[in-house]
Amino acid sequence: MYFKLLGTVRVQRDGERVDVGGQRQQRLLVMLLLNADKVVSADRLLEAMWDGEPPVTARRQLHNAVAALRRSFGPAKHIVVKDGPGYRITVTAQDVDAHRFTTMVAAASAAAAVGRTEAAADLLEAGLALWDGPALSGLHSPVFEIAAARFEENRLTATERLAGLRLDGGDAAVVVPQLGELVSRHPLREESRRLLMLALHRCGRTADALNVYEQGRRLLRDELGVDPGASLRELYERILRDDLPHRKPAEPGGRSFLPYDTAHFTGRADELEFLTGCRSAGTALSILAIDGMAGVGKTTLAVRLAHQLAHGFPEGHLFIDLHGHTAGQEPLEPAAALERLLLDFGLPPENVPGDPGQRAARWRAEVAERRVLVVLDNAFDATQVRPLLPGTGTAQVIITSRRRLAGLDGVTSRSLDVFGARDAAALFTRVAGADRTAHRPDAVAEVVALCGHLPLAVGIAAWRFHNRPAWSLEDLAYRLRDRAGRLAGLRMGDRSVAAQLELSYRKLTPGQRRLFRVLGGAAQPGEEFDAGTAALLVNLPVREAERLLEELFDAHMLRQRAAGCYHFHDLVLEHARAKTEEPERDEGLLTTFGRTTLPSVSIVECSVR
Repeated sequence: MYFKLLGTVRVQRDGERVDVGGQRQQRLLVMLLLNADKVVSADRLLEAMWDGEPPVTARRQLHNAVAALRRSFGPAKHIVVKDGPGYRITVTAQDVDAHRFTTMVAAASAAAAVGRTEAAADLLEAGLALWDGPALSGLHSPVFEIAAARFEENRLTATERLAGLRLDGGDAAVVVPQLGELVSRHPLREESRRLLMLALHRCGRTADALNVYEQGRRLLRDELGVDPGASLRELYERILRDDLPHRKPAEPGGRSFLPYDTAHFTGRADELEFLTGCRSAGTALSILAIDGMAGVGKTTLAVRLAHQLAHGFPEGHLFIDLHGHTAGQEPLEPAAALERLLLDFGLPPENVPGDPGQRAARWRAEVAERRVLVVLDNAFDATQVRPLLPGTGTAQVIITSRRRLAGLDGVTSRSLDVFGARDAAALFTRVAGADRTAHRPDAVAEVVALCGHLPLAVGIAAWRFHNRPAWSLEDLAYRLRDRAGRLAGLRMGDRSVAAQLELSYRKLTPGQRRLFRVLGGAAQPGEEFDAGTAALLVNLPVREAERLLEELFDAHMLRQRAAGCYHFHDLVLEHARAKTEEPERDEGLLTTFGRTTLPSVSIVECSVR
């Protein structure tokens, strides 16, 4: 007999699953297995089998449940025995995956203590492979939730120990994606964050390591009101002082600077199929561009796409944030971006030309006829990107931007929309945890709809729910129904929907901002409007109003269902309404901010088109 507790509880005999019966028998079995080969009193078993006060017939039902459990075991029924005041199950550590895991972790610690680090790492890897989901999945009672939390803590600790051993063995590049996923799932766990910083630093990605620290510092301050612990602070200071050894420098080419591919990636199958199928052949440079509104998942998709294509470009995978929309930073000048690309590709600093034009020429020369993958993330416009493009078709370029990159020759672009209801619910469930969401599809559907199906908003809401076990889905939905406070609530650590929308707004021209604010004060959720309506509201000629509307559409601040008909995404509309309350006011308007509705004629005209 083999018993699994590290995931969905189940029993196997000769490789076949054994049906142990209903909830009572399952709880009885798990309580016995948690105390394997020890006597568990009848009172403790009753407490585990019933939430709250057991019925008066509880002891007779306990006796019946034990008998049913024994019958389900067939020839092995003798392993459950009556022993004094309770019952005992006679199994070894090898019979129960949870106990096997504990034994293997202890053996790994002993091996590491005598310098057998490779053996220790192998033991930890084998132990972690026993898991196939959250421990004791499906059992909901305080007794089992405490045990499951203890198992999960042991699992995380073992994962961190394994990463530390791999780091010591020089496998920094291998553990970066694994640690990135761990930090993503458990952002308040400082040891995971410390190991990720160390791994990034040893890969030569010092700026990324410092950024991981800063994200953790903000999150700890915002969520818990505390500063990072001494170990994390010490590593941060040593990295600043360059007081830690890097890995041996790599030869030019062959380096990979791609961020980790998140385990929470959801959907986008059609987009991935389209983009991977549109790569240019022959001598033409292949340029794939992904554009979309703030928070729609452009970088996440670009990183997934880059990892899928990476094997075809063995001479280097470069990634650079162009800061087109980054808080507190202006878009990166092409000359500065070229310097970063050249240095990352392995060119010595003294060989980087000072003249911007010569830098661009040197960049093209360095990557000429080289199979290199280049990701230009967060681009502001085509003018910023154009000097960064390689000159030969052996390279592959992936660009992300909040604006449609008009004027970039030879580009294949894909505009990302928000998720559909199914993918939004899948992302929420993946981040929040299936144990609290799997049986509440209607409640999850309402939550993600209130997030406008925007991936960033859905992810933040799911993280807040995941980190607040006292909340129900109804509690979360109640908070999101408050339109006045919804954007403020969609914030966690340094991730904020409102902050991202504000960055997009600040990059608009004065005329675009003016129209954005006026429309926000007048429009209703889902309501369409056209150039005639916009012209009336801001006292402009229709052609000028149409030009501004098209520019807002290209900046993904407005959406279209049909030609000439525009509307807001719900969360963008809420941000636009908030802007109407700012001191800045426009003259010559036919409306008072936030207190009019669009003329109904505009809706009729749009619906007819």
